[in-house]
Amino acid sequence: MLLTWFFECTLLFFEVLLYYVFCSRSRGRFWSLTRLFYIKIIDITYAADSGACIMTYVVTDNCIACKYTDCVDVCPVDCFYEGENMLVIHPEECIDCGVCEPECPADAIRSDTEDGLEKWLEINRDYATKWPNLTQKKDALADADEMDGKKNKFELCFSEAPGEGD
Repeated sequence: MLLTWFFECTLLFFEVLLYYVFCSRSRGRFWSLTRLFYIKIIDITYAADSGACIMTYVVTDNCIACKYTDCVDVCPVDCFYEGENMLVIHPEECIDCGVCEPECPADAIRSDTEDGLEKWLEINRDYATKWPNLTQKKDALADADEMDGKKNKFELCFSEAPGEGD
């Protein structure tokens, strides 16, 4: 158990270091990445001790018919998958760094620890295995500004069709 924890922490350290060196847009992110590293150590320790899953982020219904891809541009592990009119996050690939959440103009990305997101965790998990991976920013859908914030978009607009991917 201790060896697994040490291995996970070592990998995480190098992951954060590589992100900082190659992906960071400003040197001011060093301290936020250092904080992220310590938070991940706590998450890994909790998961190793309790057998619990480490949390992830999920894309919710406000992404439907908008499909802004600002979040894809900042994701260090390329865990976004593209449907015809929305994105999803693969929960096993997401490292819970949280950089995508503030980047989403539609405020459609949430932590799966929030209440009522079980449905969205399953939708993200299911469609991430069916849709192509997206690693580069694309233009939003034509009606994105009009559709942003509309209610019941899953029932009215959701499409199971895959997107184009990269």
